[in-house]
Parts: sequence; C-alpha cells; structure tokens
Amino acid sequence: MALAAGGAWANNYTSPVIIMDGGPTDWTADFGTSHTDGLLFTDTYTFVYSGLPGTAQGYFLNLKNFLVSPATSIHFNSATLDGTPLPVANGLLSGSFFFNVPVSGPVTLVIKGKDNGTASYSGTLDITSAVPEPATYGMLLGGLAMLGLATRRRTS
Repeated sequence: MALAAGGAWANNYTSPVIIMDGGPTDWTADFGTSHTDGLLFTDTYTFVYSGLPGTAQGYFLNLKNFLVSPATSIHFNSATLDGTPLPVANGLLSGSFFFNVPVSGPVTLVIKGKDNGTASYSGTLDITSAVPEPATYGMLLGGLAMLGLATRRRTS
C-alpha cells in the first residue's frame, strides 16, 4: 500500500498573486521557483493587470548545470496560459517561449514537470493590451455631443 501511494507524491507550488508592473497598455512580471526533491510538480502562477483583452508573450527556462552531480535539470511535461497549451522543450535548455497568446482578466500560468534533484527555473510574462485608435475617441466624443444636443432640444 505504501508503494502505491509513493507514486502520487508531488511538490506543488502556488505563488501569491503577482501584480504586474507597467500600464496602461504594457504589463510585465517575473516569476520562478526551485524544486529539490525529484518529485513531479504542478506550479501555478496568477497574474493581475488592467484586465483588458490583449496578447501575452514570454518564456520560462531551466539551464542544465553539468558541473553539479547529478546535473540540475527540470523536465517540463506541459504548460498552459489561461488554458491555452504552450510549447515545451527539454534538453540543455528546457522550457518554453510563447507569443501572441490571447488573454483577458487575471491570467493563470500552470507549469507541470519533474526535477532531477535541486533545480530551478525562471521566466517573464509580458502582456500588451489594445489601445483605441484616436478616431475611436473622436467618434465617442462626437456621439456624446450629439446626445447632449438632442437632450438639450427636448428640454427647451
């Protein structure tokens, strides 16, 4: 019974909510953690920014250190950003680079993998949200002016 339960052990990490720096249209945050026990892990990061719809780009990486015995490395099994699967690669440089992932509201990054002894990874997430064109503001102001005129004529 103890042997069956041993396969279910994991070293999961859930970060405190990360408030992204920047604004009003460009946001950025760094993240990362270490694992030291050779177990499977699921790491969850939640990022908060303006919440406007936009696109995310970023990376997370682990560099295998062959000078340490055994080599410190992480094997990434999968990663998702707000449910969108991200590409992961494993080798001397393990991790993911991702671009143009649609996001809005709080953003959740989930990284799954297994460490080989003491290992860590780090990364950066950048979010760019759309900026209305100047013509959009002009149309908004024009529409508000027309509503004001219509309201003024009704009250006169």
